[in-house]
Amino acid sequence: MRSLLLVSLAVACAAPKAPATAQAAETQQAGPGPVDQVTLVFSASVAGQIVPCGCAPDQRGGLPRAVALMQSLRRSDPNLLFVDAGDLLFESPARPPAQMLTQRQLKARTLARGDQMLGAAARAVGARDLALGAPFVSETALGVPLLDAGVAPLPGARATLIADAGPVKVGLFAAGFETDPGATIAARSRGLREQGARLVVLLLHPRGASAFTAAQALLPAARAARVDLVILGRRDDPAADPNAKDPGLPPLLAVEGHGQSLLRVDVHLGDGPPALLPSAADREEEIRGLDARIERFRAQIRSAPQRRDQLEAKVRELEERKRALTAAPAPQPAAGKSWVRASFLPLTGQVGSDKDAQKLVDAYDHQVTELNLAEAQRQPETCPPPAKGERAFLGVTGCVQCHEDAVAFWTQTKHARAYATLVAVEKQYSLDCIRCHVTGWQQPGGVCRIDRTQLGGPGIEGKGVGRRDVQCEDCHGPGSHHVKDAAGAFIQREVPDTACMRCHEAANSPHFDDAKYRPYIVGPGHGQPLAKGEKAHPRPGGPAHE
Repeated sequence: MRSLLLVSLAVACAAPKAPATAQAAETQQAGPGPVDQVTLVFSASVAGQIVPCGCAPDQRGGLPRAVALMQSLRRSDPNLLFVDAGDLLFESPARPPAQMLTQRQLKARTLARGDQMLGAAARAVGARDLALGAPFVSETALGVPLLDAGVAPLPGARATLIADAGPVKVGLFAAGFETDPGATIAARSRGLREQGARLVVLLLHPRGASAFTAAQALLPAARAARVDLVILGRRDDPAADPNAKDPGLPPLLAVEGHGQSLLRVDVHLGDGPPALLPSAADREEEIRGLDARIERFRAQIRSAPQRRDQLEAKVRELEERKRALTAAPAPQPAAGKSWVRASFLPLTGQVGSDKDAQKLVDAYDHQVTELNLAEAQRQPETCPPPAKGERAFLGVTGCVQCHEDAVAFWTQTKHARAYATLVAVEKQYSLDCIRCHVTGWQQPGGVCRIDRTQLGGPGIEGKGVGRRDVQCEDCHGPGSHHVKDAAGAFIQREVPDTACMRCHEAANSPHFDDAKYRPYIVGPGHGQPLAKGEKAHPRPGGPAHE
């Protein structure tokens, strides 16, 4: 019986199959392009993110959007290549916890299948790809050439690759994690030039705490090696690190992770190394910066009117700079010289969604449910008891006995509907989501089985059944010791914003602002006194993602 279960799980963990029509090779291609122009599109540090969690209405990213955009670009842009700069498969270089292992394996296989659908010419292998070791990376290549960035020995990975973008030979290689990355960069770039590469691109995975800064430190070595373009494959925080450019020679470009955007680089080959031209977005960003400075000076005028003359002169100076910048023609490349122009393409709902890629995602979600419910059957019904002196969760039914007004307030907040939001999108059995939609996940008195969230109490008015929803103890801490102490000790009365950010993190709640969100969960009856005859009630409205 055990061997049958293992075989079943192995079959289930294979990436869902998508229809053959989803293959990028079958997408209608643009006609032949110029012999001196190429368009490169990059992703980087997708880090285990197939689609956004859906907690906020305007989250960017997702495989179906990426595939739809690439298909559109291929129809309109000749000489186009898509390259995955690495750190695709897992959110961390560390091995996933045992309970998460099966789902993370399935997710990684699905992402690898996604690279196929995107028509990846190559994929760099970063530290986040190696969480389950080199054999798993090789197994999930699925025909996409793997480029060795020096993180670990990888059977089948290549040092370099020549990819044809129409008539243009593009040399691709990864590096950065070696003991002497400069030597690797020099040798691989030289080898690509000897093979006839007209454009040499480095997918960089540097060591160090700050990847962008570490990458900048390697630019002199890349310049000496005649590298034309450096793409940063490793982001420190894929969810939060912004798009970035260093316009040096060679240009260094970094696209935000978690698949929130793609990086498009249009290259014109002429004489000399390609220089990075400012884009329209660069100008808009500079104008926004000037507007922000103007508004700060105007605020200072209101708060310090005695400095009006001095500050108004500053405002006039900045406004003149803004007018000049707005009126100036876009910079043009020097005649006959090589140049590149980079633009970041956000994956919003406006780019559309590919049906076959969505089928792949839906199949993944379905398999996750089956796998996690099967795994749950092998786990104990309840969490282990608390150790001596350790606090345990009681659930909202334990709080209401003394805090009736606060619980009445809570039932009207979005926290009390957290579990229902998972059910609405059929993700209540996803281990990626569950911890932020129940109380006491994997803790004494909480819930440790994904199919037993309803155990632990009847809840209040249909809210907080068992350990479902974001209940009182999620913010204030386990209450087992608190209920035994009449002085109100052993509980966290004041909740710091760091407690909120365990779930309202950049990936799930990109617009979280404690000062704006907190007023909707603190009010009369909860954190504020009730007037005589007043009933507990939160402020109406609130952010879309509380």
